[in-house]
Amino acid sequence: MEEVIDLFGDFDDNEDNIIPKNENYYIAETLKLIKDTNEYPLYIYCMLKTLLQKKDLLNDNQKKELCDLLGIKPVIKEVIKIKERIVYKERKPKANNYDDY
Repeated sequence: MEEVIDLFGDFDDNEDNIIPKNENYYIAETLKLIKDTNEYPLYIYCMLKTLLQKKDLLNDNQKKELCDLLGIKPVIKEVIKIKERIVYKERKPKANNYDDY
């Protein structure tokens, strides 16, 4: 048996060490996971939910891009502020009825 192993080399699964783990690797792995789930919505939902738990690691631009992809719009609340102005009546000057002398 050892002679056969020597002839064909190791059968260890070291193929993962050969593949560089960059952006394309992770995209391919994600697409493979989606394909394995048969595009079942609950599994995809669980994967997204798990991934989005680490959203604190993303910067604002990445978060904004994800919001655009998911179709999340900011909630706009309309606030109406009414400012009342105090209007003074125009008063006529009073005549000095008192004797100043």
